[in-house]
Amino acid sequence: MENIREKIARRFLKVPEQWLKYGAALIMVLASANTVILKNAVIRLDTYTQESLMAAMDTDSQLMAWVGLAGVMDALAGLAVPLFAFLLVEGFLHTSDFRRYLIRVAATAVVGEFAYDFAMSGRMLDFSRQSPVLGLALCLVMLYFMRRAEKLQMVDRVILQMLLTLCGLFWMLLLRPEYGVSMALLAAIFYCFRSKRIIRLIPALICCLQYPLAPMAFIALVFYNGKRKMKVPGIVFYILYPLHLIVLAVLAR
Repeated sequence: MENIREKIARRFLKVPEQWLKYGAALIMVLASANTVILKNAVIRLDTYTQESLMAAMDTDSQLMAWVGLAGVMDALAGLAVPLFAFLLVEGFLHTSDFRRYLIRVAATAVVGEFAYDFAMSGRMLDFSRQSPVLGLALCLVMLYFMRRAEKLQMVDRVILQMLLTLCGLFWMLLLRPEYGVSMALLAAIFYCFRSKRIIRLIPALICCLQYPLAPMAFIALVFYNGKRKMKVPGIVFYILYPLHLIVLAVLAR
């Protein structure tokens, strides 16, 4: 019997994959602009300590407004974390060629790393933090081995998938891609609980407690209708990542 959520989704709210991708891409661009232009070029956060920034805002109302706007944009950026994790798992589950999918994401991570470092720090290589796309590539490897574990008995499968999640977290902490830890946890939850669409929201929400606006993204995920037809070629989203960082870096300078 059709439950209430399904009735509402069927009649009123139908969220196809393309809407999720458009939303995630828009938030990604806004979050990058917030860091590259607003924080680095306008506010110049790297020239302040926390104490000196507070003192400067007491005497400069315009600086206070810019810092407040940057805080709002930081909160908005948290919306993209569950969206990208969900879309990655959906792509993994439905791709006809995992190797090709992994190569596309890994290639975007490599090219995007140079663009990310240049946009964020002005250097072509900066090992202090890594691009979030590197985290997506690591999540794909983790999901691959989780799928291999599906052949095992239930207890063995659960134990192995938990260990694989810990391995994913280890590599996220070691390589430090932005949003890496949250991305690994969410990808594991979305994959392991893929047949329990409502139940998976509870642990997923817990993993996103540091992002105050993340629950708004889960509203879209609840009413996702599974339609994967795209009007825009998928390659556009792969090109958009390094391209938008380069454009923002040039504008900031």
